[in-house]
Amino acid sequence: MNEAVQHRHRVIFVDLARAVAVVLMVAGHTSSALLAGEYRSGLWFEAWTFQRGLTSGLFLLLSGFAFSLATTRHWPSHVRLSPAVFRRARRFLLFVLLGYALHFPVLPASALATATEAQWRSLLAVDVLQLIGITLLALQALVLLLKSRRLFMVANFVVAAAIVAAAPAFWRGEWSAGLPLALSAYLSPSTGSQFPLFPWAAYVFVGAGAGQLYARWGAAHLAYYEIWAMLLPGVALGAAGFTIGGGSIASDVAIRTGACLLVLAAIAHASRSLTQLPHVFGAVAQESLVVYFVHLCVVYGSIWNPGLARFYGEALPLAATVVTAAAVVGAMVALAWQWNRLKHARPVAARWVALATGVVLVARLV
Repeated sequence: MNEAVQHRHRVIFVDLARAVAVVLMVAGHTSSALLAGEYRSGLWFEAWTFQRGLTSGLFLLLSGFAFSLATTRHWPSHVRLSPAVFRRARRFLLFVLLGYALHFPVLPASALATATEAQWRSLLAVDVLQLIGITLLALQALVLLLKSRRLFMVANFVVAAAIVAAAPAFWRGEWSAGLPLALSAYLSPSTGSQFPLFPWAAYVFVGAGAGQLYARWGAAHLAYYEIWAMLLPGVALGAAGFTIGGGSIASDVAIRTGACLLVLAAIAHASRSLTQLPHVFGAVAQESLVVYFVHLCVVYGSIWNPGLARFYGEALPLAATVVTAAAVVGAMVALAWQWNRLKHARPVAARWVALATGVVLVARLV
C-alpha cells in the first residue's frame, strides 16, 4: 500500500470513528430525555441502555485518541512550554468553563451569593466537558514530563489501570467533609457528579495510549492494528470483565472498554473498504465540542434556553422519539458542517462569529 493510500485510510478511520461516536451521543441523549416511561422496559431497552453507556466510553476514548494523534504530529512543540502548549491548555480550560456554564443554576451570576446548597452542587457537578478538559490537561502535563513517545504510551495504560484500581476507594471516601465541593466533585459521584475522574478518566488515558500505538504502527498497518490492538484486546477485556463480575467498577470498565474496542475494530474494518469519505464526516468529527455544547442546550436546556426536555421530558411515544432524535442529529450534523466550512473558507469571519457568540452568552449570565 503506497503512502497516499495509507494516509487516506488513516483519515477515513479516524474521522469515521469520531463521527459515529458524536452521532450516537446526540441520538442517545435525545431519546433518553424524551422517551416515555412505558417504553422503558424489555430486552430491547436493556440493549439500548447498554449502547448508551457504551457511547460515553467511546466518546471519551476517542478524545484521548485524538489528543495523541494531534500531539504526535507536532511532538517537538509539545514537550516544552511553547505557544502551542499554552494554546491547547487554553482550549482545554474552555472545555471546563463550558461544562460549568451548562449547569449554571441562577441568573444573574451575582445571585450565586445566595444560592442554595443544592444549586451549588448542581453547578459544581462534574460532567463530560470538565472531565475531558482536566484529563487532557493531565495528558499534556505527562507529555511535558516524559518527553518520550514510548514512555508516554506505556504511562497512559499504567495510569488508566491505576485509576480503575483506585476508584472503589475514592468512591468510599468522604471527600466533601475535608475538601471544597469544587474539588471533591471530581473524585466520586457522591456529590452528584455524573463523570468523576475515577474511573471515567481511565477511558481517556486508554484512548491516548491506543492513539500512540496507532501513530507509531497502526496507521501504516491498519489491518494488523484492527486485529492486534482492537479486536483481540477487546475480546480479552470483555471476557475479563465478565469473569470479574459482581457489578464492580473494574468489571464495568473492562466490559465497556472491550466493547468500545470491538466497535472501533468494526469501524477500522469498514474504513479499509472505503476510498473516500464525504467531508461531512470530518466536519462532525472536528466540531464535536460545538455539537456537544449546542445539543445539550437543545435537548436538556440551559440558563440561556428551555430545551426539549422541559416540554416533552419522558413523554413521547417511541415513533415520535425516533423522529425527534433523527431531527436533532440532522440539525447538529448541519451545524457542524456549516461551521467547519466557515472556519476553513472564512477564518476571520468565523473568529468574529465565535467572539460575538461568547459575548452574548456571557452577557446573559451577568
